[in-house]
This record gives sequence, structure tokens and C-alpha cells, in this order.
Amino acid sequence: RWSHRAEISSVERREDARTTMRAVAARVSATPGARLAPNAASTARRARAGCRARTRGRGPSSTAVPTWIRPRAASAEGSSSSSSEAPPEPEPEPPARTFAKEISSIASEGLATALAAVDDRLSVAMRAEGARGPDDDDDETSASATSVARAAADAEREAVDIVACLASTGALRGFGAARLVPRRDYALSELKLNGIEAERLLSPTESTISNLRDAVSKALALVVGGWIFAAHPSGSTLAAAASVAAGALVVDQIGFGGGVEALVLDTLAQTTSTEYKARLRIHEAAHFLVAYLMGILPKGYTLSSLDAYEKYGALNVQAGCAFCDGAFQREVARGKIGSGSLGRFSCVALAGISMEYIAFGFSEGGVSDVRQLDGMLRALAFTQKKSDSEVRWAVLNTITLLRRHEACVRKLSEKMAAGASVGECVRLIEANLGDDI
Repeated sequence: RWSHRAEISSVERREDARTTMRAVAARVSATPGARLAPNAASTARRARAGCRARTRGRGPSSTAVPTWIRPRAASAEGSSSSSSEAPPEPEPEPPARTFAKEISSIASEGLATALAAVDDRLSVAMRAEGARGPDDDDDETSASATSVARAAADAEREAVDIVACLASTGALRGFGAARLVPRRDYALSELKLNGIEAERLLSPTESTISNLRDAVSKALALVVGGWIFAAHPSGSTLAAAASVAAGALVVDQIGFGGGVEALVLDTLAQTTSTEYKARLRIHEAAHFLVAYLMGILPKGYTLSSLDAYEKYGALNVQAGCAFCDGAFQREVARGKIGSGSLGRFSCVALAGISMEYIAFGFSEGGVSDVRQLDGMLRALAFTQKKSDSEVRWAVLNTITLLRRHEACVRKLSEKMAAGASVGECVRLIEANLGDDI
């Protein structure tokens, strides 16, 4: 019965094709001197070919409907091809991340409890930041430092996992959820169209500290000159005083990386300049927010060198943010940094000066941030053109992100000035995020 129906269907299709050819021929012959149009000619040829193919009797598999009588939806729009390509298969979604039972249990206890657990682990991780210093040859000291570093690494990894687990359940909307600008090469003119003057942004001056350093140097010179004029010290006394001063400077620069000088100047600047203090706060708040939205958990922060010294008892820790960047450091150690990791690093590095530019029209602090980014691109052997492309994209992306969340940055800076923990800052960010992250 199936063969009989197929044969009847085949006969009907042959009759339809012949009817179509007759209609085409009749329309052409009705016009004196007319010639078959290309489409009509190809239609007739395909009809004859279809009849011949079907009369050869290859069975049901050879009687596919030719494209000229298929519905238009089956062919590509605007194409005259006789065949259409199948749509590409969608890429498989990455498997959902799984977490350890302990991490999932902590995350399930609620946002407040989970973020408190994050703070506990980050405080352990930050102890290693304060303990970092010159290498020591003593075996016992080295073993102790290694133990501290291992405990800090474990605590940091657990803190990141807890936050990632909270984000996967929807408890945290903003972590790693930033909407980025498209990645491509941007010209300086495109930055200007977006209200960004790169020369005012990427050339921080640190004028407050520089001016203060000059003022302190002049004041010391006046004090020394007055002492010499009043006391008339001997040559040996002057030589001894000069030796002590030079030795102190050498010890500070070599032993503490200039920490004593930075502590003195930063404390004086925060005491004498309210603008400097406001700049520093929004600078660090921008680092914190951009890192969080880009998927990097802040580990801790300080808003002054004195604060860093009081918290960690080390002069080599200055004002700034520390981040849980273990994954990035492992990529650096392997010598292979992905474009996503590099983009996050670039945006976080430029966040501080970008926020200063938004708030004040130019950037003052952040020279070390720019140098750090430049050093990273040089280490990756980027050409100048490729480096410029990376920096311009990062500038546009970071400023767009900060303009979108400027109110949140200002509230975060006030929260950080009050000494809030990382978990408390995260809760403030989540409470002030809009629908467009």
C-alpha cells in the first residue's frame, strides 16, 4: 500500500511540474519576440530536471522537494541559491560550578551569617599582607612565614568560594555581573565623544604630596640653618648630624621601602587637606567597587598609611586595597594570562584615577597604579599599539561603569571611612545597585 501511495504521489508531482512548464511557455509565447527571463528559464529547467529525476524511480528518498517550490522560509532571506545551510548548533553552556559541602552549608545560613564568615577568613588572609617583608635566612622564621602564607591562601580561597556560592544562588547580584562595553580597538576621538580626555586621566600628578614634600624640605632646611646660625656647631658636629640624617634616609628607603617617609607625608596631607582626604576615599572606593563588579573579591583596605601601620604593624603597607587575586597570580606564574583576566586587572588598576577624573576633572593620585599596569603590559611583550588598545578599552569600560554607579561609590567611600568590614561594604553595594549593573 505504501508503494502504491508513493507512486500516485509521484505521478501527481509530475503532472504539477508539467502544468507549471506549460503555463510558463504560454506566458512567453503570448508576447511576440519575448525571451525567457533568467528566473523563468531556470524554473523551467529545474521543472524538467525534476520530472526526469522522479521518473527514474529511485524510491521515496530521491523525491525531495526542490528548492524552487519550497516555502520561502526554508531559504536564506534575499538569496537565490538552490540550497540553504543548516543553522549552527548552539554552543553548550558551561557546567554549573559546584562547591564543597562546607561552603554550601555556610552560604545557606543566610547572607549576614555568610558574609560574617567571609570577614573572618579575610582577616586571616590579610595577616599575611602585613607579614610580607624581606626574605630571612633563618629556617624557623622561613617555616613560620610559609605556614602563615599557606593558612592565608586557604582562607582566601574559602572566602572567594563563599561569595561565589552566594552569587550562584542569587543572594549577591553584583559580584562579577558588570555589563562591559564591547571589546574592540577604540580611537582617542571615540573616548572624547564619551567625554573622556585621556591626557588628563592617564597623567596623575600627585601634586598634594609633591607640594607637601617640598614644603617639609624647605622647613627642615630653615630649621637646620637656624640651628647652625644660633649654635655655631663645629665641623665634626655637622658631619655627625649629616651622617645620621643620611643613614636614616637609607634605612627607610632600603629597609622599609620609603614607608616612614610615606607615613609622615600622608599623615600631614590628611591633616591639612580635606580635598586630599576626599580624593583618597573615593579613589579606594572605586577600586573596591570595580573589583567586586568584575568578579574579584576585595581582601581588605586601608585609607591611610597610619591606618595600615596600626592594623598590621608594618611600614611597608600603605593606603590602598588588597584583593583575592590568587587565580590571577597563578596565571602569571604559568606565564599565560587570559584576555578576561587581563581586562579585569586593567579595569581595577585604572578605577581609582577614573573616579578622580569623574569627580574632579583630573586625576592626582594613582601614579603607582598606572606604572603597575604599564609594567604588566610590558612583561607580556605587548606592542605599543596593542597596549594602547587595551588601555583605551579599560578606560572607557571603567569610566562607563563608575558613571553608572557614581552614587554607590560615594556611599561606599563613607562606609569605608567609618571602618566597615569587607562584608559590610558588600552589603552596602548590593543594597545600592540598580537594575543595570
